[in-house]
Amino acid sequence: MSDSKQPAMKSEENYPEIDLAARRRSRIKLVLIIAIFAIPLLLASVYLHLVRSSGGQIGDTSRGQLIEPAVPLTEFSFGEGEELLNLDTVRGSWTLLYMPEGECTDACELNLYHMRQVRLALNHRMDRVQRAVLVETPTQLSEKLLSEHPGLMVAVGTEAEQAALRDQVRAAEAGMDNLENAIYLIDPFGNIMLRFPPDLPPKSMLKDVKHLLKVSRIG
Repeated sequence: MSDSKQPAMKSEENYPEIDLAARRRSRIKLVLIIAIFAIPLLLASVYLHLVRSSGGQIGDTSRGQLIEPAVPLTEFSFGEGEELLNLDTVRGSWTLLYMPEGECTDACELNLYHMRQVRLALNHRMDRVQRAVLVETPTQLSEKLLSEHPGLMVAVGTEAEQAALRDQVRAAEAGMDNLENAIYLIDPFGNIMLRFPPDLPPKSMLKDVKHLLKVSRIG
């Protein structure tokens, strides 16, 4: 009686060969995807490092003042509907924030004008930047003035709500010279990172914003 045949053991040669070329292509794609997101942030970090090493000024002494380190805002909320201003509405976009106190005088109107012109001068990048103003009363800005600034977010809150945000901004400026009527730049992560003096030429403000938009794809 002949011995029954035992099933042959499968060797490694029986398994489908691994497509090394396909695996290599997958790895290259993964590296490229990571690079798309990582390189702009790296460039932004290098850029801000150069800013810090220059003593808090971007480019030269005529431009915006760096808030170091950038300070993340905590929860706040003003207004409602299209005029809602909170942490969610500033995240995802670069935000120029202005917080005038008292009557909107010539300096206040000039700041609003500069914010509008800087955004318009960004051309195809303008949609990455939004403008917000925190007012103490609904009548602080006249109807005529508001009509000159379409798209401006105008937020009104209670005294306590306003104090909460203003206190955050003042805390971020701790150690810096006192500066009234400043315009602040908030990054798409909700960090206060720059302030612009009221006497700063809008061209200098534009250079700073352009640099940041160029080196970063966020927002």
